[in-house]
Amino acid sequence: MLYGCLLLYITLIYVRPAEIVPGWETIPFVQILTGISIVIGIFSFAHKPRRVTNLPHDKLVLAFWGAIVISSVKIWLMGAFNAWLAFMPSAFCYFLFRAAVRTKAQLKGVIYLLIALNVFLAVNGIVQYNTGVGLGNMTMTLERIYGTGIFSDPNDLGMTFVMSIPFLVLLLAGAGKALLTRVIALIAIGLILLATYYTNSRGAIVGLSAAMIAYSFTNFKKSSAMFVGAILVAVIAVAAPSRAGEMSYGESSAQTRIQSWAAGWSMLKTHPVTGVGYDQYTEYNEVVAHNSFVHTFAELGLVGAFCFVGMFYWYFRGLRKLSDTPADMVPWRNALIASGTGSLACCWFLSRQYVAVLYVLLAMGATAAILESDAPDASVPITSRDGWTIAGLTICGIAAVYISIRTMAVWSGG
Repeated sequence: MLYGCLLLYITLIYVRPAEIVPGWETIPFVQILTGISIVIGIFSFAHKPRRVTNLPHDKLVLAFWGAIVISSVKIWLMGAFNAWLAFMPSAFCYFLFRAAVRTKAQLKGVIYLLIALNVFLAVNGIVQYNTGVGLGNMTMTLERIYGTGIFSDPNDLGMTFVMSIPFLVLLLAGAGKALLTRVIALIAIGLILLATYYTNSRGAIVGLSAAMIAYSFTNFKKSSAMFVGAILVAVIAVAAPSRAGEMSYGESSAQTRIQSWAAGWSMLKTHPVTGVGYDQYTEYNEVVAHNSFVHTFAELGLVGAFCFVGMFYWYFRGLRKLSDTPADMVPWRNALIASGTGSLACCWFLSRQYVAVLYVLLAMGATAAILESDAPDASVPITSRDGWTIAGLTICGIAAVYISIRTMAVWSGG
């Protein structure tokens, strides 16, 4: 039953019935399901105890949540509670996943659901592009499609499409042995790629390229991977939407982002440890960072940045450590690596560090890393070496942002 709650919870994140069906606006679907899931979870854990905070991934998600709260304490106490509450859906989704998914079949079931939900969003976007209006009366603006809720920005919509593509490529390549499975995968890829094109998102194009390069290097020998990756990137570049051809740091949209990064850098300098506070970025700058890492270190300081980098560090490390992964799971592990790479590339162009979809991905990586373990509930420590590695990556990321600002920012009047 807990697994069913997870599937329904993820579906509500994507479909947003309260925003689609007239008259349902006041029904708190997510809150109701959260309460039901907690009750079922209590009985489930009482019947079969298990641990869901034994991995470094889990501890870093909790630490990130703590950084959100701590960053808001200095503003006002009620603000800290509101910040804790605001991140709860994402954290709850992560730990619900960790508690509910205990087998390979269940993990694959979630992936199939995510594919179906992305096809749903893609079809809605294609309808919107051709009629001008999609579900929830969302209208197309500047020839870019939009979704509802957390997908009400074309770039966010593009990011979830990028996240799903590696799994469809996996099914098309043969993980699904039945011909019907491959045909369905091919149709789904076509729909999602077309919808990605309609988002006109440059970040999605970069993310898709990164995902395909990662997929090539995890599935082919190095020389073949370089060739296949180059071909795929070339095809993506040629078929990319018109805005992708405008990628230049001198272009106005790019300058807006770079100068917003500069504002984030200034916030870090003045509030280095805990940042300016959760959801406070636009109090200091007119627009958000359009970069999850910049947005994190500006609002949550070095503490939050360390946790954010650490979550992705362990996502990839956990998957790569599976050297003894059974043959049937290797393709799925590789698809998770490609999906994470594409999503991380998208995060460099989007402020999506708090949204639930990202934590579904992180939970998939954490769960996949222990499914074949002889002791799935055993604690995995974060060693001092891990800590120093994460700290080094965090500092390198901040330095990369600073160099980007210094070399690419163009300031008017000077």
